[in-house]
Amino acid sequence: MKLINFDWTLLKADMRKVWSRPTFELAVGLAFFISITSVQTLFEVTTVSADFYSVITETLVRVTTTQMLPLVILSGILVSLSFARDYEQGLMQTLLSLPVSRTSIFAVKFVAVVLPLILLSWGITLFIMVMNYFTAASGLLVLQLSFWALPVTLFAVMFYAGLASLIALALKKTITSTLATVLAGFFVWFITTLTPEVLGPIADYLVFSPYAAPLWALKRLFGTRPMSEPGLEMNLPPWGFFILIIFYALVFLVPTYIYFTKKFEVKE
Repeated sequence: MKLINFDWTLLKADMRKVWSRPTFELAVGLAFFISITSVQTLFEVTTVSADFYSVITETLVRVTTTQMLPLVILSGILVSLSFARDYEQGLMQTLLSLPVSRTSIFAVKFVAVVLPLILLSWGITLFIMVMNYFTAASGLLVLQLSFWALPVTLFAVMFYAGLASLIALALKKTITSTLATVLAGFFVWFITTLTPEVLGPIADYLVFSPYAAPLWALKRLFGTRPMSEPGLEMNLPPWGFFILIIFYALVFLVPTYIYFTKKFEVKE
């Protein structure tokens, strides 16, 4: 029991360190500002009609899409800082000498960033959806549809957080790790913006990339039709996209966890 209490204490301490001022205030302000710019009118309750479902799902997809790039970049920066900064400052050696398993330390540092960021993003999304579309007749539908933004965003952020932790443990330098993580995040986003004129037939497969797949999981779940000519994304069912984004969420996280718990050592 004492060990469990200490783990919770370690988690709270790491969350206070990661989300100290002004990080929390900047994250809230950025996420909220970007989210409200993706909806045409805030605080306008839409009446339930035949196209209400398509209106609310399109708005939810738009809000999630707008949040995605800032979320993944921010998660990568915070996770990278959490690991690399502790290594540079000598705190990692202190943590590893404590009577706490490496699994607990890794989980604490990962959860301290990902959990608050995901809850913040989903809370803002839910607030916007409720304020725009919640009525006595549509309330349950709004809540049900808004819920799906939570797992989709979670798996997307887990991919970048896992990548950031791997970079941080490999480079062990705060500034270098942070810059490498930001560049990696922007690269994964940038390739999804390339057109067939630039990449040729390969561009059709970018819908399955780590950045685009979570968004398409949400679109396919809601039956949102692509604005352009339908492509390969229509050949994969919603559950297929969810399997894909779960794979992406674990592809860096699992090997990084194994490396941290089995091979990682603090050099003097």
